[in-house]
Amino acid sequence: MKIYILGICGTFMSGIAQLATEKGFEVYGCDENVYPPISDVLKNLGIKIDKGFSEKLYSQNIDLFIIGNVVSRGNPLMEKILDEDKDYSSGPEFLYDYVLKDRHVISVAGTHGKTTTSAMITKILNDSGLDIGYLIAGKLKDFSKTAVLGKDKFFVIESDEYDTAFFDKRSKFLHYKPSTLLINNLEFDHADIFNNLEDIKKQFHYLLRSLPSTAKVIYPREDLDIASLIEQGIYSIEETFNYKLSSKGWSIKVSKDQDSNFKIFFNKKLRGEITWDLFGEHNLRNALAAFVTSSSLGVSDEIISKSLSSFQGVSRRMELVGKKNSVSIYSDFAHHPTSIELSLQGLRKKVGQQEIICLLEMRSNTMVSGYHDELIPKSLEAADHVFLFSKNKKQIKEIKKKNKNFYICSNAKEFIKILPKYVESNSHIVCMSNGSFEQIQNIIFESI
Repeated sequence: MKIYILGICGTFMSGIAQLATEKGFEVYGCDENVYPPISDVLKNLGIKIDKGFSEKLYSQNIDLFIIGNVVSRGNPLMEKILDEDKDYSSGPEFLYDYVLKDRHVISVAGTHGKTTTSAMITKILNDSGLDIGYLIAGKLKDFSKTAVLGKDKFFVIESDEYDTAFFDKRSKFLHYKPSTLLINNLEFDHADIFNNLEDIKKQFHYLLRSLPSTAKVIYPREDLDIASLIEQGIYSIEETFNYKLSSKGWSIKVSKDQDSNFKIFFNKKLRGEITWDLFGEHNLRNALAAFVTSSSLGVSDEIISKSLSSFQGVSRRMELVGKKNSVSIYSDFAHHPTSIELSLQGLRKKVGQQEIICLLEMRSNTMVSGYHDELIPKSLEAADHVFLFSKNKKQIKEIKKKNKNFYICSNAKEFIKILPKYVESNSHIVCMSNGSFEQIQNIIFESI
């Protein structure tokens, strides 16, 4: 079977390309932005990638076109596919039909921590001796690939609430039909397609309504937005956990205010102790969710604890790019006030009074919309100096007024010129963006 993927270099669609190749399909594709490392991964699999979306691109006898949500009406190649009445499918549809059907799907959903928690669960299940499948939209430090077919029944998928395709505006996760669903948290995001949090809840509600009674839904008890979602109706088995030590159910306790060591309890009975190199409250929450989910799948406490203790994390999640001349440089994917705040608070807890310089690129659709403008200053309080990068100068000027330690910057070149004025011995420079950010972390490393 020959398939052609439009938007093949996206993290999700490139994962589908890897799975399709592993299944023996002949895979081709195109994208506007064809860059390493994803382009290298696909080319090493023998996948031919065309640049752009010209209607002249494909000459092969393609059996099925898979359409990424980067594609819209007016796309030249898409118009040709429609005019010639070719068979096409969305990525999530293809994934279910050819990979997920008849598997025990473990769907990891929520606003924050999907990639990290999915990676944790995948590692735990693999460390238990299983050969599982997975598709995770991030570079995993414990695995060489972002997507693997696997031979055993379990398949872990990072489940995005973003829409499926231009012809299917439902959230992607509605296609996966999970047997185990983890909802880690719930906040407003994706202002380009959702008007408010209620719109997002509606998609989650549809998901809960579609699950069988034998499915298990795992979620944190304290999250009020998830609680209101559950009140709308749930027909499956529920399992909850608490972020604070509780006498009932699953909970977590941090040892001596150090994120590097913590214990997991069930009904106040010790179930596991983890010591690792990660830090931050958000990672503790992800670990608890992964522990509960893995336990529900039959993995022993000992294996879960040991696996989490050796978990290396995911690229661009407060990732130390390097240390040079006593200055540490980090790259972080955070682009929502909650994740920004938790990441910076975690670093502050780790480094004490040492200087933290944060570079925030306001790039995501929700950031650009201005929806988070009131929350951004508070989310950055753990940093000593904050440099805001945005194409909307009026927006960041208004945000800058709220803190004397906020500065406006246009690009990497401008920042490098003023950096010596602010950097000091043992400084920590954090580069936050959901995009490439001009590879500013590498430019800083070379310049200091």
